[in-house]
Amino acid sequence: MRLRRHYNADIVTKTKLSFPEHPSPSGMCSVCTMCGQCEIAKKAKTGRTLFPQPFGVAQFGAEKKIPDINDIQILAEMWGEGYFFPEIETEVEIGGFKCSIPVAIAALGSTKVASGKADSLSEGAALAGIPRVIGENVYASFGKEGLKRMIKPFLDNYQGKGAIVVQANVVDQKLKVPEMAVELGAHAIELKLGQGAKQGLGGEIRFEGKETAEKYRKYGYLVIEKEDGSYERHVNPGSITKERLKEMLVKYSELGVPLWIKVAIGRGLSELLEELEKIKKEEKVPLECVTIDGHGGGTGMSPWLIMNETCFSSLSILPKIREMKPDFDVLVAGGLTSGIDVAKAMMLGADGAAMGRAMLIASATNGSEGIVNFVKALKEELQMIATIQRVKHVSQLKGRVQNLLALTEEAGRAFGIEYDSKKII
Repeated sequence: MRLRRHYNADIVTKTKLSFPEHPSPSGMCSVCTMCGQCEIAKKAKTGRTLFPQPFGVAQFGAEKKIPDINDIQILAEMWGEGYFFPEIETEVEIGGFKCSIPVAIAALGSTKVASGKADSLSEGAALAGIPRVIGENVYASFGKEGLKRMIKPFLDNYQGKGAIVVQANVVDQKLKVPEMAVELGAHAIELKLGQGAKQGLGGEIRFEGKETAEKYRKYGYLVIEKEDGSYERHVNPGSITKERLKEMLVKYSELGVPLWIKVAIGRGLSELLEELEKIKKEEKVPLECVTIDGHGGGTGMSPWLIMNETCFSSLSILPKIREMKPDFDVLVAGGLTSGIDVAKAMMLGADGAAMGRAMLIASATNGSEGIVNFVKALKEELQMIATIQRVKHVSQLKGRVQNLLALTEEAGRAFGIEYDSKKII
């Protein structure tokens, strides 16, 4: 399988090679004139790893080619009753809530590019009837009123489907954000254990102002002052143990709302999912949904090399989900942008998908109506795949792995599906 090597220069890091058409396996130019424009040179000048640019006005996606959803092809079902696609039913229950389609808006929080679209994301999700997760660090950045401003547009437009979910990382939990969110009307709480773009590093932003830096330090964030006088805010990712997991879930069960978990692909994830299932059964906690994030991208404060060189496709956990059949819903995230992608994820065993960057594009293009229209398009694509599979409800797509074909042997092994077309057709 062809993997994208790291070329030591990229538009994302505002670097370049002297001879980009002649890179060596190291990523450096095969003829290096030491021009000082590549990533190595930039690190030599700054003493820091490189982050995507421009921060705050763009979102970014990893470029490294790994087995992903594009390596999967859907095969039509030849036998069975036929349905006209507009008649296909799409309403499902996700995470304890009725939803118009099996899609949620993934956690989007305090980063400038995400928070600037907060109103239309919340309003659009309510009008479209899907869950919207407000991401981490919102209280620290904007206060209680800022959190309220993100929740209120959803509640004002709520029509009985979807939910407004507030995410809480380690610092948010210390600041009692879950309790505050429920007080403000949040329908559920998502406890963050990690994310695909930088599992184990925690959320980050850039900002300016000494007073703001002191505020964040007081709240418990790690603040780094840069040479240009600006600052970076980093979250302690916290410790994950079986005891900590149990204590956290039992504690927040007392809030009386469904609990969600967000985590990313990593070694030991299967064991973590088994532990979550065990805690739910033994402690009777209202754990209703786990979002599993994967290789892809984010809103821009993930180190570029970390975004590319760590994590894997979230689809790779779905063979385990098919085997495990957990008593909570599973959403996958990371690089899913269409109803076809959602259908593939469901056929692999997921209950649905969470989308972040795609929803930001829809919101930036056409406000809350952009979210509504995008969800309509996702619905239509899901209906078409259901018709192709000869099922009457999109929920019946779940687990139809026998009708998926991997386009490479590596993808077949990664996702637990057949890659020899002769064995299917």
